Amino acid sequence: MKPVLWLAAFSMGLAVLFPLAQAARDAATIPAAIPQMELVVLEVDGCIYCNVFRKRHLANYKASRQGKKIPIRFVNINDPAIGNLGLSQPVGIVPTFVVLQNNEEIGRIPGLVGHREFYAAIDHITKGLPGF
Repeated sequence: MKPVLWLAAFSMGLAVLFPLAQAARDAATIPAAIPQMELVVLEVDGCIYCNVFRKRHLANYKASRQGKKIPIRFVNINDPAIGNLGLSQPVGIVPTFVVLQNNEEIGRIPGLVGHREFYAAIDHITKGLPGF
């Protein structure tokens, strides 16, 4: 094969292989999917401790490192939509704080606990997850 033809054939071979190699490099550098996280506060109307959480801790949670990564939502335990939450077990006490990942329970904090214990529990539940 003449040198010019060999070079053309070699270049064409690279042109075919390069997109495949580039696609493999791109796939290797795509970050893992960030899970959809949510903190659901299960409460009931008239719950004193639910109101205490809202008044004393809610603003702090929203401003915290955890609150910026895990949005919070309140759900009344008597709401029929509770069946769509992906809870792993029934709720025995209010408030109960449930951490959901892609609508599947990965941990919960039953009852109102102290400020430090609350954040330590959230950190324990999310330890090892992407972005935490």
